[in-house]
Amino acid sequence: MLGSRFKHMSGWRFWLGNILFWLLMNTYAADLGYRSMARAGQEVEWLVVWLYYFGWWMPWAIVTPLVLAATRVVPLNWQKWRRTLWQLILMAIGAFVIYLALAVPMIAGIEMKSLAPEKVLEAWNLIFERSAWHFDLLTYIAVVSIGYITQYYDKARKEEARSESLLRQLVQLELQSLKSQLNPHFLFNTLNTVASLIRLDEKDKAVKALSELSLMLRKVLENQSNQLISLTQEMEFIQSYLTIQQMRFENKLETKVEVNPECLKMDVPFMLLQPLVENAVQHGSQLESDKNQLLLRVWCQPGELHVKLTNKVPQNDDHHGFGIGLKNCRERLKKLYDDNYQLRLTELENGYFETYLILPGGGEDD
Repeated sequence: MLGSRFKHMSGWRFWLGNILFWLLMNTYAADLGYRSMARAGQEVEWLVVWLYYFGWWMPWAIVTPLVLAATRVVPLNWQKWRRTLWQLILMAIGAFVIYLALAVPMIAGIEMKSLAPEKVLEAWNLIFERSAWHFDLLTYIAVVSIGYITQYYDKARKEEARSESLLRQLVQLELQSLKSQLNPHFLFNTLNTVASLIRLDEKDKAVKALSELSLMLRKVLENQSNQLISLTQEMEFIQSYLTIQQMRFENKLETKVEVNPECLKMDVPFMLLQPLVENAVQHGSQLESDKNQLLLRVWCQPGELHVKLTNKVPQNDDHHGFGIGLKNCRERLKKLYDDNYQLRLTELENGYFETYLILPGGGEDD
């Protein structure tokens, strides 16, 4: 179990950084000791002092990774505080046993220049005579604290990543739900159009309408898991829809579509424009006059895609396009772009109505 935990911190970068840190600590302590001896009038070489401190500091370069690994094996569970306390005590005892096992032979080899049993025993006595145990205890507590803080930070990051993932999945499900609501709504209205053509004995038009409808349904099936598609595909979908509607309302509608070719590779939410166009068609079909203009213009600016739909509405229309389609569009836009979009509905002169949509950069796929 220790090995499985330890592998998370045994990379060469960690070991290199750890060794460099304790070498710096050794150098800092040696420099302070050298200056203190120099002020006391003792003649000693700086390198000799540095080697002297080496046996006291460098065992921590081995103990530190082991302690950090142990903090991952021994979680802080204060509901079982007695067990946790005993584990921490045993961990501390183990750390100091390993420290002594490393420090004693190192001090014997550096200071006594021998690993003979009597020299090792002398180094053992030297450690207990000269070692600042309170400082070693503080060092150990600092290492353990770093281990648990790092563990808590890693856990917090994983929980945050998990929460973000769940939130993205929730948003995706909500978007799929909103888009799935459009499919039967659009299909019902389009089939009504085909049925009207059949009732009017416009069989050739009905066959062409069914052909266009099949193209639209294929688009729906191909993109049922996609929130965004290219503007090219969205405009093909719109053109099929307008073709069907013009067969039914050929005298009522006069449609015109203008799309800047530079924008065709941009992404837009699938079936976002269709309900807007559908509302405009419904308004135009209710008018007593003929050749009611429906103008759809799409152009792009740096970082923005602009869509402007202008159509004529009946004078007694109180909703001005505020139907299920537009409500659905607003909810999808809110979830896809937060507040980084604009959808403005403006009543113009002479009975015309303008729907103006601005998307950031043509869309970003989530």
